[in-house]
Amino acid sequence: MKEAIAPVKNVIATQDVFDSLAGRSYGVPGIGLIHGSTGLGKTTAVTHLFNQVNGIYVVARATDSATSLLSRIMDELGADPMPRVSRMVDHIIEQMSMHERSLFIDEADHLMRDVRMLETVRDIYDATEVPVVLIGMDQIARRISSRKQFYNRISEWAEFRPADLEDVMIMAETLLEDGIQVDPDLLDQLRKSAGGEMRRLAIGLGRIEKLAKTNELDFVTCAHWGDQPFFGSSYRPGM
Repeated sequence: MKEAIAPVKNVIATQDVFDSLAGRSYGVPGIGLIHGSTGLGKTTAVTHLFNQVNGIYVVARATDSATSLLSRIMDELGADPMPRVSRMVDHIIEQMSMHERSLFIDEADHLMRDVRMLETVRDIYDATEVPVVLIGMDQIARRISSRKQFYNRISEWAEFRPADLEDVMIMAETLLEDGIQVDPDLLDQLRKSAGGEMRRLAIGLGRIEKLAKTNELDFVTCAHWGDQPFFGSSYRPGM
């Protein structure tokens, strides 16, 4: 399959969040939150975005402290960690402000268990007012609402949802090799089997493409696919 980002609804929503943050009016807070269940393509969409805007991307970890999180942000900025948290915060603020580099924090749920980490991110935002985007699981919106000082700085939200048939059709058109088309009925069968999860959809499309190439098909139907699964070891590439 092609290496490309399919412009499905979740990807477009991610871009809309950032565009709104970057173009917001004076006085409008500049933190965004992207959330949803695993497998819906949050990290892929955000990675594509932050590469376009020269952002800073870090993944929060369950074992993180403010020091370790800041150290990885420093590393993304091409600087060595410093022994004092305050000095790292000052350096990050300086670089984000000078170069207008937005900060993206994936797995942001881990920030919720450590007030100091969350407040450190808030301090960085308050001093720069450069967009900060948090990416987390489906419960982060509820959990973060209890942190009013942080919650009140979030002006843009995007909830990732399972792909619908239109999304799967866009994925097929974008990702499959030129000349390979798939019957919408088969794509809908794949959607239901994958539960709308982007990762599983990509696996299924890859297997449909393999069947098409193996059997020299330019249009794959439900009849061609038969009753074989889209995932698992019992997959059969031939007809």
